[in-house]
Amino acid sequence: MKFGAGFWGPFPLGRYVEYAVAAERLGFDSVWIGDTQLLTPDLYSAMALCANATARIKIGSGVTNTVTRDLTVTAGGALALSEFSGGRCLLGVGVGGSAVSTVGLGADGAADFRRKLALIKALVAGDSAMVNGIEVRGKIRAPRVPVYAASSSPRVLAIAGELADGVILNVGVAPELVREALDHVYEGARRSGRDPKSLDVVVIAGSAIGPDGARAVDEARAWAAITLTRVGAWMAGGGDETRALGAAIRARYRWDEHISAGAAHARAIPDETARRFVLAGTAAEVAQTVRRLAECGVTHVVALLMGSNIAGTLEAWSREILPAWRTPSMAGR
Repeated sequence: MKFGAGFWGPFPLGRYVEYAVAAERLGFDSVWIGDTQLLTPDLYSAMALCANATARIKIGSGVTNTVTRDLTVTAGGALALSEFSGGRCLLGVGVGGSAVSTVGLGADGAADFRRKLALIKALVAGDSAMVNGIEVRGKIRAPRVPVYAASSSPRVLAIAGELADGVILNVGVAPELVREALDHVYEGARRSGRDPKSLDVVVIAGSAIGPDGARAVDEARAWAAITLTRVGAWMAGGGDETRALGAAIRARYRWDEHISAGAAHARAIPDETARRFVLAGTAAEVAQTVRRLAECGVTHVVALLMGSNIAGTLEAWSREILPAWRTPSMAGR
């Protein structure tokens, strides 16, 4: 199992660097940085500064999109980061979430996303591609960049299985939800003749850890809200209650409070429901969730750090969860 630390928020750029340095020191495998213009610092500035301040940890976009970012700009930025970091760049791409919705745009449809993802993957591998009728190719000599497709929808999950090096699941952390999402990923992989086991299967979820488990869940509740709006409409594993709750939150969702602690649209989510969508609670509770994710076939867990004590949550992951997965017996599993 690999572990990543994700960061999203209107923090100063220097704080992103501090978090990345701390994540590397604490034994994380990857750092993932959000991309919501105006609400977060510029993605490429943050990734470059984090890469410059670290030596080992992978630096990923968690995630960028194919709407506000032209695919050639995305590919060029990833190649530059890969060259500079010595091959430590990971590229997470989605159809468009907060970066798109906050400026009144629509997400890409599955067909457009598939086309753009294929072009991005070719370009960051150093190959040429036809873009707008013109053959283009990056001139930056860099190690190939692994491409991760992030999704909360069945069609794009299948596209991830078909084309991407990894999939980033934003569907919750309950086993029945993860398994249902992976069914779509694996079907896409099988249709294209790929081995589903070749994919890095990432689960990303809001995370807060503390001795008061209920308070930690409350600090990550806003993540459960955005995930519910995306999966409630289609996931059978959630049942009627999840569908109704997702629809209710979607109707009153405020993007200016996106995954902010205390977001008004998240208050109606019961603790029991929230726990199915977040990596939050006491360290023992989160460790149990990680074990269940591993049993589902997840190979990479990304904790998007939330709440009032991000540094403390990072430390808790390092001290109380990661060590169990660094032993030979757990590594074998």
